[in-house]
Amino acid sequence: MAIQKMKKIWENINNMLLEFRCCFSREATFQWFLVVITGMITRSDFQGVTSIIRELLIDPSKYTSLIHFYHSTAWTSEGLRDKWIEIIKNSGSIFRLDGLITLIGDGVKQAKEATRMPGVKKLHQESENSTKPGLIRGHHFGGIGVLVGGLLKQFCLPLSLTLHEGVDTILGWEDPNYEKESHVSRLVREACTIAQALNEQCLLLLDRYFLTQPALKSIMEAAAKNGGKWPVILITRPKDNYTAWYKPDAQTVANAAEAANKSRRGRKPKLDKPQKPPLGEKIKIMDLFALKAEEFTKATLTIYGESKDVSLFCINLIWGRELFQELRFVFVNWDGTKSLFVTTALDMEPARVVELYCYRFKIETFFRAFKQSMAGFGYHFWTRRMPAFNMFSTVETMEHKLRDVSAKVSKDSIISTYHAIEGFVMFACIAMGIVQLCSLRFAKEINNNEKRWTRTSNRSIPAEETTMVNLRFALPILYRKCRNLPLAKAIMSRQVSEDGEKLVDRFSSKPA
Repeated sequence: MAIQKMKKIWENINNMLLEFRCCFSREATFQWFLVVITGMITRSDFQGVTSIIRELLIDPSKYTSLIHFYHSTAWTSEGLRDKWIEIIKNSGSIFRLDGLITLIGDGVKQAKEATRMPGVKKLHQESENSTKPGLIRGHHFGGIGVLVGGLLKQFCLPLSLTLHEGVDTILGWEDPNYEKESHVSRLVREACTIAQALNEQCLLLLDRYFLTQPALKSIMEAAAKNGGKWPVILITRPKDNYTAWYKPDAQTVANAAEAANKSRRGRKPKLDKPQKPPLGEKIKIMDLFALKAEEFTKATLTIYGESKDVSLFCINLIWGRELFQELRFVFVNWDGTKSLFVTTALDMEPARVVELYCYRFKIETFFRAFKQSMAGFGYHFWTRRMPAFNMFSTVETMEHKLRDVSAKVSKDSIISTYHAIEGFVMFACIAMGIVQLCSLRFAKEINNNEKRWTRTSNRSIPAEETTMVNLRFALPILYRKCRNLPLAKAIMSRQVSEDGEKLVDRFSSKPA
């Protein structure tokens, strides 16, 4: 019975992977894609690409071909991402909050000691974890995930994870019209692109780092291209030192209109510069906790799965010195802790704003599993044509060295290595998403698998690591009972060597 259950899971994985065939211009490259995803799901060590060779018992002579696969031009990260979004949209696993698809975004930094790896730079870590150093050198990624699952458990399923810093010069080589943009703007723009691909208005949950004028401008630009409809509803937190303006009263608006009609001497204002609208009194946002203390109301909210009694106050204010965007601010006083939330939905219930924001932490759980269970940042791609990184050099010095690269062969090598890095991470996102979907769809089969012992019996949705271990134990089933699946054929055909039959027999033999 257990064999039939695990066979069903492998068939489901095979069917999902076959949908990516249109993303590859060559059949051999697609075959390697099947091998890579299976290897990432089942590998037991995280030593880069070689772990796939060891786990699946691939012929070692094919290691070079596997490396070439990551540098291949037969696929693109953008094509894989678009197809992945389409698959998730049609999967029926998306968890909706108030009828809306929920996107979660954040940045993640990964230490890399390589000196000739594209995108490596000196980074500051804002984490309050005392085990993390304040300064590292490595890669800064921006990720967008979508909430999937049901009432029992939800996962943040990764849709996009791309390098956001240290690669502006490389992107400029590929596209002469590329305009440098910040990490915040790029992440929000990618979220808007995903929302448009889903063809729905989505919730976008972001950390307080992302409430900036460039972020709101990116949403407004996407809305202008979308016929004026905002692709996302932003829910985030402002910083404690922000200021805002009250909405003006009728008299203030009338006075401003009268002043605008009067002719003035001097040069007329530039048309492209935002004109300052009528504003009310300026206020420090955190001061409203004391100024509006009597207007707070009691409420019971579900915060991180627990019911809490809090005090709430809600007000719409105008924010942004050059943007002057109206936003809804929600003030929460919880056991003496003062928290502040903000959303672009001006009519959303304040209690709901707080409850929805609590789902943002799902992406932090994803990052932990992505690093520890999937080793999604375990790439080692580098090139000798990349200028060596010097930890004592400034960012400007390193960028100047990169801009000095003029030979086309050097640029092509650096670009290819950069795409290999993003491709490795994109493959890991697909592998992690497949594991999460298997956890949701086959929870009973995985929890009841007698070959996977756990000290504490789990009757709910299994975690990603539990599912990955079960699939690793079920590899012999893939070769014995699912030999006709394209997934199994792709792997077994690359196990062939002088003693290839012995390699297959090692996987196909039953345990003693």
